Amino acid sequence: MNRILGAGAALVTALTVTVAATPDLAQPPDLYLRSARWLDPISGELKGPVVIQVSGDRITKIIPTAEHKATGRVIDLGAAAILPGLIDAHVHLQIGGAPNENAKAILRAGFTTVVDLGSTSDVVLRLRDRIARGQEEGPRILAAGKWVGTKNGICEFGGIGVSGGPDAFRARVRENVEAGADLTKVCVSTWLADAFSRPDAYEIQDAALEAVVDESHKAKRLVIAHAISLGSVKAALGAKVDGLAHGSLVDQPTAVELRERGIFMIPTLAALAGANTGPAGEALRRAVKTAHDGGVRLVFGTDGGVLPHGENAEEFAALVDAGIPTIEAIRSATMNAARAFALDKEIGAIAEGRAADIIAVDGDPLRDVGALSRVVFVMHNGRVVRQP
Repeated sequence: MNRILGAGAALVTALTVTVAATPDLAQPPDLYLRSARWLDPISGELKGPVVIQVSGDRITKIIPTAEHKATGRVIDLGAAAILPGLIDAHVHLQIGGAPNENAKAILRAGFTTVVDLGSTSDVVLRLRDRIARGQEEGPRILAAGKWVGTKNGICEFGGIGVSGGPDAFRARVRENVEAGADLTKVCVSTWLADAFSRPDAYEIQDAALEAVVDESHKAKRLVIAHAISLGSVKAALGAKVDGLAHGSLVDQPTAVELRERGIFMIPTLAALAGANTGPAGEALRRAVKTAHDGGVRLVFGTDGGVLPHGENAEEFAALVDAGIPTIEAIRSATMNAARAFALDKEIGAIAEGRAADIIAVDGDPLRDVGALSRVVFVMHNGRVVRQP
């Protein structure tokens, strides 16, 4: 893993995409995927028919079907729509089952990259490493390590809440960095009902939040904040976080400030407000639409573990129901998410030279967002994980 300073002032984490495949997992040198159509999230168009050439772990050519002369193994996906592998930027692999089984379920659902935003130990960091070495099946993982939150607060799990002032919070960040964390997850507000009823309230002290961000940025790590109330978002803005881990109850001026500062939002609507038809749920859906309309970059995330692993695609319908155009929901899980984590040279689109993270779904996802739950083919780093 390489950790780098991105463009401008933003601090980002990037992965070098390598897999040490064992012999039984290795693919032939050239593999061809043939389908009637493929979705380009950049243009927002369905194109095709197409043949995509994969050599090792890379996409090497995108060929009109009429021009292709098969010279190697061909997988014919028929009328299925090909997309780049999806990205879920908010999961908790330690919640809802064994982490390795959760990772497999997510990968087979078409999510080839995930961001784990909090655990109680380094278990996900070590799973990340085993997957990267080809020792386990699972998606590419960025992981935050232990939650960083106030003692007895919203992210108090198994006694890991931080007691004390700014120095104690800095120490937690350093502990995570030393364990190999790719980014920091900091807990600022409580949950939706409280954030709605007390819009100015949040639980972490400003000095502690600022210490978390400062220490993380010194180590070139992104900081993503659990900040749902308007007051918590304003505190996060003041501390210079990089992203918001949930949909937030933002107003239009705050949305404009988020856009101007380049802070992205991970709505997690299906988990956070999916069954909430009351005032708080409706307010959150409106706020996510306000953020989108204000130019805030939306990045797909599910709070996986709260939303069952493997059912991640339910979030697409929740976004569309909130008024987000279908292509923008798809972009949130492809090009937007890749850009947010400085992986846009590797993943997030089907293009020559990028990592061979490719899926196919049954149906036209632009017309039927439910098609994204009907995954029939998954390739991750050039290895076929699932096929018809």
